[in-house]
Amino acid sequence: MKRLFLNISMLATIAIGGNGCAKFLDEKPLTEVETNKYFKSAKDITAAMAGVYASFQQEMTGAGSGSTWGKYVFWGEARGDNYDRTQYNFAHAVEIASNGLSSSNAAANWSGLYRTIGRANNCIKYIPQVPQFDRTATKQVIDGNLAQSYAMRAMCYFWIVRIWGDAPIWLEPYTDVAEEPNRAREKAEDIYTKVIIPDLLKAYDLIPKTATPSQWHIGEGAICAMLADVYMTRKDPDNAMVWFNNLFKAKAPSGKVFTGQSAADLVPQADWKKVFLNANTNENIWSIHWDFTVNGCACLPNSLYHSNSPLQIDSAVMTDWQAIQATDFRARQTVDFAASLRDRMQKYYAVPATGTIDWGAAKTKELPVYLVMYRLTDMMLLYAEAANQKDDMATALKWLNIVRTRAGLPAFLEGADTLSTKAKMENLLLNERRWELFGEGKRWFDLVRTGKAIEVMDPVLRRRQTRQWVPIVGWEGGTDKLLWPIHRTLIENNPLLKQNFPYN
Repeated sequence: MKRLFLNISMLATIAIGGNGCAKFLDEKPLTEVETNKYFKSAKDITAAMAGVYASFQQEMTGAGSGSTWGKYVFWGEARGDNYDRTQYNFAHAVEIASNGLSSSNAAANWSGLYRTIGRANNCIKYIPQVPQFDRTATKQVIDGNLAQSYAMRAMCYFWIVRIWGDAPIWLEPYTDVAEEPNRAREKAEDIYTKVIIPDLLKAYDLIPKTATPSQWHIGEGAICAMLADVYMTRKDPDNAMVWFNNLFKAKAPSGKVFTGQSAADLVPQADWKKVFLNANTNENIWSIHWDFTVNGCACLPNSLYHSNSPLQIDSAVMTDWQAIQATDFRARQTVDFAASLRDRMQKYYAVPATGTIDWGAAKTKELPVYLVMYRLTDMMLLYAEAANQKDDMATALKWLNIVRTRAGLPAFLEGADTLSTKAKMENLLLNERRWELFGEGKRWFDLVRTGKAIEVMDPVLRRRQTRQWVPIVGWEGGTDKLLWPIHRTLIENNPLLKQNFPYN
């Protein structure tokens, strides 16, 4: 008999819509659960979906595959210019900061994303059978959970293709030990056209429209944001515009329609910090929650770590932050300028009335973290980028200024030399995204999407290499090094995998 393989941590019953998640258990051998004994009730759906979200949040926030804390930061930030290594000898951080990645790097492992894909595959295949066993599993329940499963699978593949390029495709549960477990890599383009985009379109068809979503689950707005992000990454602003506009018609967790046409659609400056806390604001689209009481320390490598942080804010960036702190309120809310080290980013933590977090207290490691995956200002600035690509610089300027003036900065004036070309506007938008979305896992992907990665990183790497007394090579390897190597254990375990050049 074929059997459905589920990690035992997936079976913990957790209420969808709550703020917590079951403590993710240590890795155990897979337990076989016969299909006729599982996915037979609405509660089974809830438990299975909790397993999907738990797997994703563990990979992004906790000690995911490779025992590397906070891959969200390593993948989306650390390869860029926002962060540098610290004085501590964390090998994986040293490699990332110097563009010297190896196949032994702890963050080069995609197995946690495939674990999440596997759980989503289980849900996609077996959730539709539940109504025959449980009448409370209504069409709305089935469609809503299938939509989240398709979207999560697409999201994981989206991270994979941006980090490693070509990759194996799994769209069915692995249910039979006799089945060949190894697959070769397929072209990144095929993953986009055969998996990511179809999955997201299917998710959008299934998800309830104009419903008020939970901040912690993938709703209508989150699916639209994903599609807009995917199409912008593929340099297709026309299709991206379709999904920006669909997003702006959806509702925020606060119940307000996003709209996104003026500063009034954003939270006021005084409430900006709430976007990163448990607040369900007008700006939140989708966040993931890590609660110490059930998950342990959310030891983000750019703020809190077990003992010594592997990453710190780059010295040049810190100088820039200090220069604008008097006018740009985001600086004071993002960085702790009173700290003696540059590894104290306070964006994701509630700052006490004293204005300073006691970083030395053990209790700081017990603080919850609500990592933002998508929020409205992210999409507004990306919309402006799409408008600029379509030669509509007036619209790009409008949306740029909405975000900029909320930060306390003067608006850019139409006709200024700094706005005279598409290239100059793109640079302004890229810079604004840097400050608004600092530490949110966006910077590296912004640099790659706009073709700026090597241009921006070459002088940064040369400066770092001069300081470290190593041979000065800048961005060595050209565009091939924009991708990560595949972890050596994956290559060893799957002879069909071919390593990315130039890591082979």
